[in-house]
Amino acid sequence: MDDFEVFEELFSFDPIFAYNEQTVNKILKCRRSMENELFIDRLLKTLGIEQGHDLYPPRSNQDLRDLHQQIIDSPSPDHHKQSVLYYILKDMPDRDAQPAVDFAKAVFLPERYRIFMDGIWNLDRAKFAQAVDYLTEPVLIPTFPEELIYTLCTHPDQRDDKLPLAYYHTVSPAITSPKVLKALFSVLAKASVTDAFFWARKQDRSIYRVLFEQLIGSTLDEKEGEERARHSMELIQLPFSKEEEVWFETYLSEGRGKNLPDAGETLRIRNMITGRTRAITDSGNRFGANSNDRMDWSSLGGIGFGSSSALQYSPSPRTLDDARERKLRDEK
Repeated sequence: MDDFEVFEELFSFDPIFAYNEQTVNKILKCRRSMENELFIDRLLKTLGIEQGHDLYPPRSNQDLRDLHQQIIDSPSPDHHKQSVLYYILKDMPDRDAQPAVDFAKAVFLPERYRIFMDGIWNLDRAKFAQAVDYLTEPVLIPTFPEELIYTLCTHPDQRDDKLPLAYYHTVSPAITSPKVLKALFSVLAKASVTDAFFWARKQDRSIYRVLFEQLIGSTLDEKEGEERARHSMELIQLPFSKEEEVWFETYLSEGRGKNLPDAGETLRIRNMITGRTRAITDSGNRFGANSNDRMDWSSLGGIGFGSSSALQYSPSPRTLDDARERKLRDEK
């Protein structure tokens, strides 16, 4: 279709079409839920159209014509313009004709552009599962990966933690934004404390300690229950380096984590597992020998915690031997 630049030709199915109020309000609501920036807003900026918020969604037929003209006047390549027009045509209500599909075929829009726009359109409509299905297609070159991950991790209506992890592990994008790193790390930690720990170790040193402390804080601040107890047990059995051991103790005894639920108990149990008997006495003195700071491990039947007091846990000889070997290696 060489005449996509002519409005009446592109919208030949309904040249006087205008978005209805319900559609406009739905799009505006979705924009507010995404910190006031849809992905179509970002795409319009790549075309050099900075006033995307004012142009989209169009409130009248004339507004739609103005938006179309702004896209056509962009110096961007045709397939970029056509991709955005394809997105807009997807807004058309269901009818016998399929203007978006017909347009993509007519202009021979490359498959990867069509798939990406299908994903972005669904994401902007808060259809997250459908969006991830499209955006993880192997044919795609990652575009806006950090923004996508942040949205999947933090959007108030997106509660399926598998989706951001599926996107991240499939696309494997480089993440440089501390905000995005923290958001993704929060989701990783909920899935597996151990996996989150080793993932954080691979990050830049400038952010690693922040993530390390975030892992401790998010684990101890979980809602009470079996999952929190499991995560806490996983946390205190992690193979810390000598430096990480200092971070752990400092955060729970002197830092921002000292007021977290079960901070003192967690530190004491960590010291027991690693065979640091002297540190146990020190931590007991800091937090008080008669502290009521007790984590309930009784729900973890089958792994050695039959009592509500974590101090009654007896690590196996092998656990202590392994811990002592790690300690000796660190000291060397």
